[in-house]
Amino acid sequence: MLFARIALFIFVMFSTPSFGQVDEAIRAYESGDYDNAFRTINAAAKDGQANAQFYLGESYFNGRGAPQDFSQAIRWYEKSAKQGYQDAQVKLGNLYLTGKYVEKDASLGASWYLKAALSGNTEAALIAGSLYFEGQEVPKDVNKAIAAYEVSAKAGDVDSHEMLGYIYFSGILGTPDYTNAFKWYVKAAEDGRVYPKFALGWMYYNGKGAQKNLAQAASYLKQAADLGSIQASTLVAFMYSKGEGVEINSALAFEYLQKSAEGGDVASYATLAWAYYQGDGVDKDPKKAFEWFKKASKSEDSQSAFMVAYMLQQGDGVVKSARDAIGWYETAANAGYAEAHGALGHIYFFGDDGVPPNHSEAMKWYRPVAESGDAYAQYMMGFMCEQGKNVPHKPDEAVKWFSLAANQGDLSSQIRLAWMFYEGSGIAKDLVLAYMWSNLAATASKGEEREQLENLRNYIATVLSPDELKLAQKKTREWKPASQPN
Repeated sequence: MLFARIALFIFVMFSTPSFGQVDEAIRAYESGDYDNAFRTINAAAKDGQANAQFYLGESYFNGRGAPQDFSQAIRWYEKSAKQGYQDAQVKLGNLYLTGKYVEKDASLGASWYLKAALSGNTEAALIAGSLYFEGQEVPKDVNKAIAAYEVSAKAGDVDSHEMLGYIYFSGILGTPDYTNAFKWYVKAAEDGRVYPKFALGWMYYNGKGAQKNLAQAASYLKQAADLGSIQASTLVAFMYSKGEGVEINSALAFEYLQKSAEGGDVASYATLAWAYYQGDGVDKDPKKAFEWFKKASKSEDSQSAFMVAYMLQQGDGVVKSARDAIGWYETAANAGYAEAHGALGHIYFFGDDGVPPNHSEAMKWYRPVAESGDAYAQYMMGFMCEQGKNVPHKPDEAVKWFSLAANQGDLSSQIRLAWMFYEGSGIAKDLVLAYMWSNLAATASKGEEREQLENLRNYIATVLSPDELKLAQKKTREWKPASQPN
């Protein structure tokens, strides 16, 4: 029995190729000596050696040393791959992902690439990371992407540094992880990557992932801006304008703002327009201001649309045209910009540059401003209702609008109420209220107007009974202006 066991051991020892023999056979295969290589590789593969199993798969796959047989090739690749042999894992990943010589199965292909990645294969890590992050050929799985990218990142791959930084910074996993984002973006920034420099500047500026440090923020953001980052240019311009992390410098603020706007940052258009309009960091240039306001208005910036209209109406930097201004004012007004309503009301009330007065249109545009509490618009609504030019004559409504404005302290409305209540023009005559409003208005007026109001007040005092006069003066004493609406 002992002799039989020793004989079996000797048989196995001498029938199984050694690792050195397998390495020699692999070199023979790679040099083209396929037949001799096959015998050794075949024996070692059947004995379970992973590298031999892979090369046996190669022999069948390429028809070298044995007839081409894809099913046999896949069988041996899988045996090798399951033992963690990276080349076999990568081969299977490629075959299943492309569907060449095997039924396509992208998910299976990606899983083999991930196994190779976790075994330390950098190229497989990049492929697996991309597959799971993009989620086009396989279901998106950011955690698997991270696991793969970390392999290639630790091997020094800058693309992986940037991808990991982006994943953590953007909050794709649910919420941003600025600490990890900072760690990976520092590595990517050291290799000159632009977006990581911007992100590091942003994190230093906001104290996210790193202690707030405006000087460091400015340094990174300027680097990113000088490399072409539009977002960074916008922030650098802001920092120079406010003196945050750098000394205030209007000229440099303008320079970076211009880079940002000319690079297509829509949010910078209006700021650049104002810089040209006000001469902030650059010589005043109404023509350029007009062009940038116009560009900004196309991104639904209602204030910029208003400025386009205003400059057209004034002929500032552009040929004067009230008719063209109306269209831009309407754009701003319909977007909710209150000043545009008032401007349209003004144009239609007074007329301008070929646009005839039209009180009906003026009331249409003044009304929402008046309803929002603007005293001037309320006065204009009252005036048009009282005058009744091209609109219905409505004295009662005029009193309503005048009263709203007068109670905010609007002098013109107080004067109109004094005369309307005195004359009883279309409304019930009320000398007590006429006295009160003329008394208040006289106090706030000057010159000839004050004299007229004092004369009116003093005359009314002569026709009021003592009790009525006491009441009128009490009302004057108790009157307080209403607070301005927000």
